[in-house]
Amino acid sequence: MALLEVTGPDAVAFAQAQFSNDVPSLADGRWQWNAWLSPQGRVRFFFHLLRDNAQHLRLLLRGGDPAELRDSLQRFVLRSKVQIRIAGDYVHGVDHAEFRGDAPSGDFIATRADTSAIALTAERYISISPQVAADATDDISRWTLADIRDGFPTIARELEDAALPQWLGLDRLGAVSVKKGCYPGQEIMSRLHFKGGNKRSLCRLAIQTATLPSPGWPIALRGESAHAGQIVMAARADGARCEALAILAHAADDKPLSLDADLTAKIDLLQRFE
Repeated sequence: MALLEVTGPDAVAFAQAQFSNDVPSLADGRWQWNAWLSPQGRVRFFFHLLRDNAQHLRLLLRGGDPAELRDSLQRFVLRSKVQIRIAGDYVHGVDHAEFRGDAPSGDFIATRADTSAIALTAERYISISPQVAADATDDISRWTLADIRDGFPTIARELEDAALPQWLGLDRLGAVSVKKGCYPGQEIMSRLHFKGGNKRSLCRLAIQTATLPSPGWPIALRGESAHAGQIVMAARADGARCEALAILAHAADDKPLSLDADLTAKIDLLQRFE
């Protein structure tokens, strides 16, 4: 994960005007799921937002180019007293058994010397430190598989500005507010929340295939030309079996699925995150 810092007297006000979650309601020393949307309500970037204090926010990006996000946000700074920079800290996934020190819990940011950490679950944490930690988890595939099973998506560049938060399960994680003031995509979010109409959501799939599906790969109804969804992220589980998070149409439930890139792949719907 890349790390961006938003600092200055107007840091919270700037983040509130740009991001989808309610930043002023977040207390110092806590974190929230958050996102930056397009005016059409599509997810550009998804991240953990850490509020150290009213003048120091940190964004742990779940995919995407940090330089692109920094430069895009910079265009909206105008006269705001805020600075945006890419931090050089190391971000690691850490399992409970490997974590040293006081473990974080809930939405609290645990701090120890120059290291801070947040809890993804009761068993998995994200640690931020100025140097590589001895307890850093190096098995990216195993960590990605755990994210898939927990329904925590990473947004690859292939999916930037392509999916609504509801399709990616971000509303389930509380990353979208319909009670705060205006922000890019707010009108679309309010309309979906109050009037409904969403027809897709995030699902966990088991796929038997020798080729690991890439983000953005189309999913089709077997024997039909219509697309039912697309792959968000995938990881090898065992042998030729992988698991994936996918955007899948509700109409595809209980129907046979296939990958456009591998028509022989066997796909089972394991879970729909709602």
